[in-house]
Amino acid sequence: MREDVNKPEVAKVFFDVIAHQLTADLIKKHSSNPDDIRQIALAGLSLKACRNILDLGCGFGFFPEALKGRVHPEAEILGLDIVEAYEAPFLDACKKAGIKGRFEASGGSFVKKFPDDSFDLVLCSYALYFFPELIPEISRILHPQGHFIVITHDERNMEELVQTAKEILRREGMMQDDFLPMERIISRFSSQNGAALLKPWFGDIQSIDYKNALTFKADEFPQLMEYFRFKSPFFVAGTQMQVETFIDILSVYVQQLCMAKNGFIISKDDRIFVCSWPLHKRN
Repeated sequence: MREDVNKPEVAKVFFDVIAHQLTADLIKKHSSNPDDIRQIALAGLSLKACRNILDLGCGFGFFPEALKGRVHPEAEILGLDIVEAYEAPFLDACKKAGIKGRFEASGGSFVKKFPDDSFDLVLCSYALYFFPELIPEISRILHPQGHFIVITHDERNMEELVQTAKEILRREGMMQDDFLPMERIISRFSSQNGAALLKPWFGDIQSIDYKNALTFKADEFPQLMEYFRFKSPFFVAGTQMQVETFIDILSVYVQQLCMAKNGFIISKDDRIFVCSWPLHKRN
């Protein structure tokens, strides 16, 4: 991980499991795209032979539910995440999906311990930008007939809040860089550069765009600020601005915009990469 990712104020976002789950529910409620991005990612894939599954950066179990009834009856999912508190919700998600689950509280380097061709299916949703350097290892541990499914953000993710945050930080004399930590993190593996980073390691890469936006009506301003509060460390890490002070300032600014425009819309486009034919033995 880069320095931005290791900043304590950034990392702590993922240690609040309940807040993470509530934010995921909030995103689902306010998304303009009603389709489940996981179902889109899995559409058309024959996974009935998949027994060994790895979920990288598994969090609280975003993906297992979508695999219900799709994989081998004796399939097992290994969830890998640095946050130990995700173990219980991840295993619960696996149980609900009817799939045996295991959890390992470890960083991405743990992947290097797996033998070649270990997994029939590797999943990574909204996490690969933290460890794109592991793409060669993912290719190595994927079975020749397996699939690697990645979901990631567009580089313009939340650009309305990003631009507002930058304006505030510049006005307060605390914008020390042209990019916020969130922008730097996402740029490591995004809709724009993902295919190029995957290409040396997979013989077939299918890209699927998921167009979306989060829409908040004027009277839903509290929910908008709840969403921003969860994300706020990605905006102010590395600055002298305190999170609570920043939230107070931004709250006034965004509320005025909400009232003037009768709501607030946040860009939330994503892209799915479905990768096959690992090339690690040719590299």
